[in-house]
Amino acid sequence: MLEPTRAGEALAPEVVIGIPAEPDRLAASEAALALQAGLREAFPGKAGLSLLLTGDPRGAVTPGEPLPLAGQGPPEPPAYYTGGYSGPQAALPTLLEVAASLGAPACALLEPMPRPSDPRWLKALLDPVLVGGFDLVAPAYARRRFDGVLVTGVVYPLTRALFGHRLRQPLGSEIVLSRRLAEALLRDEAWRTDPAYAGADLWVITKAIARECRMAQVYLGPRTRPPAQPGDVSQAISKVLGAVFHEMTLHAARWQRVRGSHPVATTGDEHAPDDPGPAPAPGPLVSAFALGWQDLRPLWSVVLPPQTLLALQRIPRDPPEAFRVPDALWARIVYDFAIGWRVRSMDREQLLRSLTPIYLGWVASFVNEVAALSAADADARVERLCAAFEAEKPYLISRWRWPDRFTP
Repeated sequence: MLEPTRAGEALAPEVVIGIPAEPDRLAASEAALALQAGLREAFPGKAGLSLLLTGDPRGAVTPGEPLPLAGQGPPEPPAYYTGGYSGPQAALPTLLEVAASLGAPACALLEPMPRPSDPRWLKALLDPVLVGGFDLVAPAYARRRFDGVLVTGVVYPLTRALFGHRLRQPLGSEIVLSRRLAEALLRDEAWRTDPAYAGADLWVITKAIARECRMAQVYLGPRTRPPAQPGDVSQAISKVLGAVFHEMTLHAARWQRVRGSHPVATTGDEHAPDDPGPAPAPGPLVSAFALGWQDLRPLWSVVLPPQTLLALQRIPRDPPEAFRVPDALWARIVYDFAIGWRVRSMDREQLLRSLTPIYLGWVASFVNEVAALSAADADARVERLCAAFEAEKPYLISRWRWPDRFTP
């Protein structure tokens, strides 16, 4: 861990912002300089620091060196070496160490992308920690209804039902932390015992929930740069749900005591844009489901109860526009796969990848239901889905505690 320096204590920055430098260090440097200027304008008279977190040791600041803060106009943002690893998950521990060594009341991990010239967005993002006393702030962006469907259809309703917090984008790669939470995360043993997951966005959020930290979300309008879309849906499902199910296992004692959900403190416009964007054609999605039913039904029978398989079989597939997956059925399927992952019914990656055809069938159902709706009605439809996940939670708890009751 970095040692606090006298220079750092004297300068006492209000906030430290870390920017992952990979894969484009030039773009990250430009983003860091823009954020440095935004800090000066958003918080006049206060010190702030924007730095690069890089897997390349060349040009990195030696621990203990005085760092330039807002107002001093550095020609290049200071860079810290993340130990040869890249990406937000690797950048977080280095950011926490720098922020803790400088005694900053807040730190933020932000992506290197273009930002509005008006720094009010930066003030809105940081004020809940600096002024409002919150420990964790998750920035969220206005998404069109078919962007991030995996989060909409699985991650958001599942994490909301589990932990009781209505955090709309729980897998965002950006986050703001208080000094109290940053220091607690630095002390966590998971950096050593669970390095494959420690530092991930959901890991941070569940750690904050377990410590009963105050959480908030800030809607910042449309994203200036769309997130990269996964080329392989099966791979994305395996990676994302593997992380969620891992956190379910670690925090089972806690989420089994949670009933219902409650809003988190929210600022900004949380509604999706009126423009829904292009809708996927339901035909290929339903065909993928039908092919999965043909090829993977024996594998699904290892984790899905007979009544669930029968319900899937009875869903009309012709015409594709009539395809519907009931919310309660979808919630139970996700819960059953969580149980299968927990008890290792089969290779975990194979298990999660096998969910892909059912997930694509759910996407077809979602497209058929919301494509023609207004933004408000589409939001209401997502709320009904989340309510179904919460209503079916006793089913999850029962199966989690007594998984052997279902033996295919």
